[in-house]
Amino acid sequence: MSLNIAAVIPAAGLSSRMGRFKPLLPLPGGTVLSRCVRLFRESGVERVVAVTGKRAEAVAACVMEAGGIAVHNPAFEQGMYASVLTGVRALPPETDGFFMLPADIPLVRPQTVRRLLEIFARETPSVLYPRFLGERGHPPLIAAKAIPAILDHHAVHGGKGGLRAVLEGLESAALDVDVADLGTVHDLDHPEDYEFALAVADAGYPLEDECCALWAMQGTSDHIIGHCRAVARVAAALCERLNARFSERPGAVRLDPGLALGAALTHDIGKGTKRHEAAGAELLRDHGFSRAADIVADHFDLSQADDVPITEREAVFLADKLVRCDRAVPLEGRYLEKAEMYRHEEGAEEAILGRLTRARVLMARFDREMGEPAERVAAEALA
Repeated sequence: MSLNIAAVIPAAGLSSRMGRFKPLLPLPGGTVLSRCVRLFRESGVERVVAVTGKRAEAVAACVMEAGGIAVHNPAFEQGMYASVLTGVRALPPETDGFFMLPADIPLVRPQTVRRLLEIFARETPSVLYPRFLGERGHPPLIAAKAIPAILDHHAVHGGKGGLRAVLEGLESAALDVDVADLGTVHDLDHPEDYEFALAVADAGYPLEDECCALWAMQGTSDHIIGHCRAVARVAAALCERLNARFSERPGAVRLDPGLALGAALTHDIGKGTKRHEAAGAELLRDHGFSRAADIVADHFDLSQADDVPITEREAVFLADKLVRCDRAVPLEGRYLEKAEMYRHEEGAEEAILGRLTRARVLMARFDREMGEPAERVAAEALA
């Protein structure tokens, strides 16, 4: 039987530290608040309650346009707990659990919410927290049985300690689930936090800390991590060299070193499985990193027509072929060593040499478009 899960989004704050009204600040795809509402709606949560306070009419319009329900907290100046109470009181009696997400935490990915929903239905904890690199984040998924305690805490203790104090009383039956989602711990307290959100919203690739979380979750070995870090440095260097000659390369596209880094840092995350490139790509898609997944899926073998622009995909592919372990190596040596290793397996040597031919063609194109040898760029990046 499916559970009836709702979400509460307190959006009644004063935004005093930001200096601008946070809920209505623009972000890709809408506003800070509309992203929070759509996060849950797109994850299958039907009842999304946003609590308004300051600029109530404008906030309510934003909420309803995004598919949520707006309820007003006339006591919004009394603090967050008053908005928590307003939101909880608006939940229907058949609610089995609810997410709690302050409106200034807009970068959580739908894949994280879906993972929490799946585990909550299976494990039925009192509270389920997303955990990023050991730090609990938002949104916690709270069982409906906590609602009486939330209401009583206001009546008996005046809300002292806020929702955190209530949840601490439920700790014995709480669970944590590890996620590779920096958005769970990134709130918009200050202008620089908002600028960061503008830069990374919907990036489609993991940031370095998210790569670290993925490695930890997968039990990735230090050897593979060292190799991925080296490949990332080379891929970033290749992108920088190509971008430096952007105006001299007809039909070229400007490359995103961040995308190349995120994909390179995770390109071997599926190592140890059959067709590790496909396994790694699937893992990345499961966590919401679709752009990086497309690159990882192609890093084993690749060919590129001359009339198609070089992208981050080709940069990561070539970087991987110019690194053995964590050191720069000539392209020929990388492939010929493999050919020798597998020469007794039928068809293996021929397949490896075919991949070498395709890699040679691609590297020659990099050499031309950068105006210097890719092998030298790799050696300098890892010197």
